Amino acid sequence: MFAAANCLTLLLCAGARAAPSHASVARFRDATRAFASQSRTARRVRKKRMNNRTNKASVGVGVWGGAHVRMNVRDGGADVEFDCAHGSLGGPLLPDAEGRFDVEGTYVGEGHGPIRIGREPSARPARYTGRVEGRTMTLRVKFADGSQEPDAFTLTRGSEGRLWKCR
Repeated sequence: MFAAANCLTLLLCAGARAAPSHASVARFRDATRAFASQSRTARRVRKKRMNNRTNKASVGVGVWGGAHVRMNVRDGGADVEFDCAHGSLGGPLLPDAEGRFDVEGTYVGEGHGPIRIGREPSARPARYTGRVEGRTMTLRVKFADGSQEPDAFTLTRGSEGRLWKCR
């Protein structure tokens, strides 16, 4: 942007004679205003295009993590790991225009210590809701019976998170 302004300045000064006239100064001022206006407009258009793209696209594939949670987003869903539980999201995370998402999945609670043979923990139907804002995601887990995890989890894209496994 500055290189273009410098180039414009050189062109305008080269066109002027040894002493700048009021007309050349006015042309220079008008040209720099036009350039600044065009760059502001271009920035607005780029930002709007970027927002439309990010809001319509699914959450990027990769790891999201935070305190007591880690999510591995893959094409068509995600796997979530909590301190004493794990789960999966059965569909892609497609945020709406405001970055909110709501996906059905499963939640499996884990207990302390070893698991008895033949007594595998069962998966509960759950809804994973939240909001994505840039590189930050807020995640809540709601169960089919109406109960929910007490806290919202905050995840950051690219972070492995910090888990304290019960096992």
